[in-house]
Amino acid sequence: MDPALEAQLAAAHLLGRYARAADRLDRALLATLFTPDARIDMGAIFNGGPDAFADVMIGFMGSMAARRHELSTIVATPHGPDAAAYEACVRAWHRIETPEGTTRELVVLARYLGRLARTPDGWRIAAHSEVLDWGEDRAVDPAWFDGNAELPKGTRDRSDPSHAVLG
Repeated sequence: MDPALEAQLAAAHLLGRYARAADRLDRALLATLFTPDARIDMGAIFNGGPDAFADVMIGFMGSMAARRHELSTIVATPHGPDAAAYEACVRAWHRIETPEGTTRELVVLARYLGRLARTPDGWRIAAHSEVLDWGEDRAVDPAWFDGNAELPKGTRDRSDPSHAVLG
């Protein structure tokens, strides 16, 4: 396979699974994405290894009523046969229920930057960071969503409809 295409596919695959792990609070999936010695740098939120990062990510994302990570413009560059670097744009939407009983919407536009390494188990993330490009936090009225029964609603656990499809 062409090395550039392989790096691109590996980055898209791993980052897509990373977004799913964050949105579904799936610690087991998150554990499959990183090398054991990976370094994750999320600025003031976290800087360290994958096991401690899983605790922080699941706790942070779990404190929100809902969230959704959308990836675009994923660019990967091979650095030899067993390494690659990536940049991916991410739009992260978060629904936050405040202690005062209001609902807030936080939208973050950022980029993921990192390195991949080929391991005996396939490609894994060896370094991962996030750069903030824009963000917006505003009050919203959840009445339409809460009262809408036209489609099933997503959940943050294994009862989510995606698990019936993806396992």
